[in-house]
Amino acid sequence: MIGPGVPSIGPGVRSIGEGRGALDCSRKARYATLRAMPTSEHWQIPRIVDVIVRERPRRVLDVGAGYGKFGILAREYSEVERVDALDANPPRYPVYDHFYGGDLRELDRVLPDDATGYDLALFIDVIEHLEKPEAYRVLDQLTRRARKVLITTPLGFRPQEIAGMPFETHRSGWFPWDFSKRVRVESWRVFPGHFSRWLRLPRMWQLLALVSAKAS
Repeated sequence: MIGPGVPSIGPGVRSIGEGRGALDCSRKARYATLRAMPTSEHWQIPRIVDVIVRERPRRVLDVGAGYGKFGILAREYSEVERVDALDANPPRYPVYDHFYGGDLRELDRVLPDDATGYDLALFIDVIEHLEKPEAYRVLDQLTRRARKVLITTPLGFRPQEIAGMPFETHRSGWFPWDFSKRVRVESWRVFPGHFSRWLRLPRMWQLLALVSAKAS
């Protein structure tokens, strides 16, 4: 989710960002009229939480935060000290210590220099919205700022276009070996996202990969 959204920032919430690209909650009224926010598939949430529990990150960066649900889950299932977010628009729920707004394809420009040293970056249902050269460049930048990066994406190319929402177009398809060309693949798995109506056969497979920077 890297496209336009509708952040609904509640009353009495302090600033959710500092520095370059950050958003202050005093501007919440400006975002109340934006269009509805897309979301990711619910059936992959337990698998993402399994990784969070296993990795026990203290510092988390949620790239393409959307609603902010993974910020909440990171706080619930790991003893985090800092949870930050990056997206084109503010998250619907202000659960992050810092929010950095901008085009994630320019990640190093949007994030300040001190937004680094993360244990885990979440890259959930985002990479398929990027052309592969852009995606590899973003992965290079993410693996310099985070010890590990958790990616979920459709297995292979799954066409998607939503009228009026160009950021939601699928522009690339991914298999496990696509990641090993650029980063170290710590682990990966595929799982069905949906089942056929009558025979309950698995369909629309999803890929989960945990990656890190290759040793120089």
